[in-house]
Amino acid sequence: MSKPFDLLNLYARFSRERKISVTAPKTAQEFLAEIGAQLDKALIDDTLIQGQRTAAMFEAMVVALGHYKLMKVEDTGRVYPAGRYRAPDFRIVLDDGEQWLVEVKNVYAEDPVRQERQIMTPPYLSSLDTYARATHAALKVAVYWARWGIWTLVSPHDLLDENGYLKLDMKYAVRFNELGRLGDMTIGTTPPLTLRLTADPDTPNTIGPDGMAPFTVGEVTMLSEHRILTRADEQEIAWIFMNLGEWTEQATKAIVTDGKLSAIEFSWLPEERLNEGRERFEMIGTLSRMFSRQYMQQANGKSDSVQIELEHRPNWFAPLMTSVYKSDALPLWRFIQQPLAVKTANKSEAIETPTGV
Repeated sequence: MSKPFDLLNLYARFSRERKISVTAPKTAQEFLAEIGAQLDKALIDDTLIQGQRTAAMFEAMVVALGHYKLMKVEDTGRVYPAGRYRAPDFRIVLDDGEQWLVEVKNVYAEDPVRQERQIMTPPYLSSLDTYARATHAALKVAVYWARWGIWTLVSPHDLLDENGYLKLDMKYAVRFNELGRLGDMTIGTTPPLTLRLTADPDTPNTIGPDGMAPFTVGEVTMLSEHRILTRADEQEIAWIFMNLGEWTEQATKAIVTDGKLSAIEFSWLPEERLNEGRERFEMIGTLSRMFSRQYMQQANGKSDSVQIELEHRPNWFAPLMTSVYKSDALPLWRFIQQPLAVKTANKSEAIETPTGV
């Protein structure tokens, strides 16, 4: 919730603009009526709501990745000289002390082929850049490509067109993506992932003539390939992959022994085995996309539970990111994308640097 200080600032500005005393009997009522009217208008503005939700999602994602020293909402309060500066959405101090100012944008395009959008005009960019230079920080632009649930974070000055406009296509922006500096990774592991619900043998589980069987879960087991995951961190990581990864849930499998239902298995596999015969692992997705999928599922819930901002989960991905994680049962292959250098943009592609198993 807003701090009393923030509300008091709004109230003070309201009374100043109308030249009425903050202690006048009707001032508070007029203020609340004005706030209510503005809120009603905002709630039917889909563009505004999506923009606010995207900024809130970026903030929550950076907190979940946990790869920063300090993060602050920057675009609050007044800035002087008036009209010269535009404060970006967030200030981030990286672990090495470098400071970024990040402006967040949401892009949705119906056509999956034509994804290019004008992100900023020259005057808009100039006002952000003036603020960044005055505060000795590097300006970055984070774009959420809503159709694909993909984030890119780029240095805008490197990607301007000949007229000074920032126009981006997702396929182009992803080559210059710097989100790896904030902890984003592409993860691989060994398929399939399986969730097995074993029937309690001491309760009825005989399949009847109608194909129906009573079933009481006696044990829950997670597996990678055919290896049982016994450690809490392995199970936590597998659960993230099952719910938020890119692999496809397979048809539910019933295991029947002597006419009795022994277990039910849910399994996840990649749609296509790209490394089969060469490597043990397949890619299951990026942390940023997993987080975005989880955030949007919760924020766009039932009509009585739609949210713009969700509760933060600091270091949510810590078990996946720690260098001390080692597991024979659930091995991980972790890759951190390095952005393509602009001067070599026509000669090479972005690379992914493996961080080990």
